[in-house]
Amino acid sequence: MKLAILFALSLIIPLPSAAQQPTVLKFNSPAPPRSFLHEGAFVPWANAVSQDSGGTAKVEMFFGGTLGNFAVTYDRVVDGVADIGFILTALAAGKFRQQDVAALPFESKSSTAASHALWNLYEKGITAGEFDAVKPLGIWTFPNAALNSKTPVKTLEDLKGKKITTSNQIAGRTVGALGAAQVTLRPDEVYQALSRGIADMALMPLTGVATFKIFEVAKHSIDAAMGADSAMVFMSRKRWESLPPQAKAAIDKHSYLPFSHRLGQAADGEWNRSRGMLQDIQPLSAQEEARWKKLVAPVAEQWARETPNGAKVLEAFRAEIAAYEAKNKGK
Repeated sequence: MKLAILFALSLIIPLPSAAQQPTVLKFNSPAPPRSFLHEGAFVPWANAVSQDSGGTAKVEMFFGGTLGNFAVTYDRVVDGVADIGFILTALAAGKFRQQDVAALPFESKSSTAASHALWNLYEKGITAGEFDAVKPLGIWTFPNAALNSKTPVKTLEDLKGKKITTSNQIAGRTVGALGAAQVTLRPDEVYQALSRGIADMALMPLTGVATFKIFEVAKHSIDAAMGADSAMVFMSRKRWESLPPQAKAAIDKHSYLPFSHRLGQAADGEWNRSRGMLQDIQPLSAQEEARWKKLVAPVAEQWARETPNGAKVLEAFRAEIAAYEAKNKGK
């Protein structure tokens, strides 16, 4: 009799099944495990999404490129090896050329401002065409590159004939326009290039200067807005469509402009921390900045011509930056 009752109850009250378990979302970050992005933005976001999903989703973090390095993370997410990824948009084989607007020199002064601008360009549909296969959850930039030198730089004349390390095409065009020679190297190769005399200066964000100890061999830095690397957190649209409604709602709640803002703030905060580690960091004088801007203006013009819908993207980006700065003036 007891067995019969138990059997009847098993038909009425189903046992837990795999379908009732939370959907595990694998978040791949190729950044080093101790990156400021993890504790400053990615982990809090993952925890908040998991908590607010009503048990329908669990975001698991994978640091240090466990599921793929920067060069392959985009494809790993599209192919389903990872569910969510973080990449520098420049490393996605040319799929996000419009995002390089933030890499143009003297266009934005802070990561937070540029992050707002890039997200708004996407949300307004201006750059949305680049995201046909993936859904961005946050778009932001790293801090602007600074000019780091073994000898003090005061004027344009101090750059003439100097060899400057860069890591991308826009940066190379920028230093060329300023009268210097480009030496293309990865960030981890710059220290030895400077110490061995292969290069005289490095165009690199202060966050990179601190990470790779460039300040040991290039003790003088010019704090100028020489262009920033854009980045994003994203998932494939196919994976997004497969999620339960509560999981989607949790992601919606913690992503998009608020997440982009938090990422931009984290980058600016790390820039400030790194700045405090340097011995000699100086701004350009107003007169010198005007001279530099005039010389590098053709870099933006060329980018606008060569990039799909580039002129419209550049105009809209400048308008978004101006609007953000006006709104936050004095803050």
